Amino acid sequence: MRRMLLGAAAAALTLSGAATAAEVVDGPRVHWNYSEWGKSRAITTYLENLGPFLKERTDGQFTFQIHWGTLSQPRANLDGLQLGAFQAASFCASYYPAKLPAHTGMDLPFLPISTLEQLRHVTDEYYGDQVLKDEVAKWNSQYYMAALLPLYEVVGRGTPPESLEDWKGMRIRALGQQGKAMEKLGAVPTSVPAPDVYVSLDRGLIDAAGFAYYSHESYRTWEIGSWFTRNLAVGSIACGAMINQDAYRSLPPQYQALLEEFRNSPQGYPAQYAALYEAEKRAPSDFKERGLTEVVIDPEERAGFEKVGGKPVWEEWANEMTEKGYDGDRLLTTILDLAEKHKDAGK
Repeated sequence: MRRMLLGAAAAALTLSGAATAAEVVDGPRVHWNYSEWGKSRAITTYLENLGPFLKERTDGQFTFQIHWGTLSQPRANLDGLQLGAFQAASFCASYYPAKLPAHTGMDLPFLPISTLEQLRHVTDEYYGDQVLKDEVAKWNSQYYMAALLPLYEVVGRGTPPESLEDWKGMRIRALGQQGKAMEKLGAVPTSVPAPDVYVSLDRGLIDAAGFAYYSHESYRTWEIGSWFTRNLAVGSIACGAMINQDAYRSLPPQYQALLEEFRNSPQGYPAQYAALYEAEKRAPSDFKERGLTEVVIDPEERAGFEKVGGKPVWEEWANEMTEKGYDGDRLLTTILDLAEKHKDAGK
């Protein structure tokens, strides 16, 4: 069923130019700069589609340019947005836990989220909560779209782990709340930014790295690693696109409407689903062909991970949010209720 849906999305994307060619929106000349890190990859599909979409729909009046690592460092994007250094940028909440604490709720490990479609709906609705809107507004920003990072797996060097005990002492790139889950296993987490992971592994500064499979491909951890996990599915990381509020408010209403239309257009979320599912499906076979040992996490072992690093981390996060002045229990309940509400999305 999913394969048919992805095929339909790809076909719709191919035909989208013809479908929208006549629907030109009149408006003033506007140019937006977007700060992104790394390079073109599956997760940036929607961003790379946004520029052509806006250009086509406005007859070249609204242009959008992605700058790959030249406008800001990943951890400085939120500050750049606040200052108006660029109109939009990518973010990961775990890069700014002190600035966007409530946003890190979508980083919680072992949440009951299994598909990208479910993740999209939960993220969009959670970030639409007024508390979350107010939090990011402090940085003169507003949430736009989620970068739907698939569930994380690990690539590492050295002897493959065969039990929970083998994770003790492992220096692992694990962001935010996932890092806390790994810490409970006895591992030593570090929040190395994605572009620095390859060098950190190569120099022996870390022993392993947690990424979605497509990111392991993009950042080429397989060149250094000797093993990878399957079915660990620690969780996702809250990343996406933010917009400078002043830039958004200065847009004419018809351009604001185009940005909203893009989210659900074939070039938006559906294109992201297609690109990521394809990458996630292909990666494990590619890793084995390249000589990496596959470490399959069986259900019993995963239950052990979840028992240690799941609900205990959720509860600690809720308490931490309450200490920061939020209603932590309500935020956690909101996420879990949304996960239940959208549990059939994408299935």
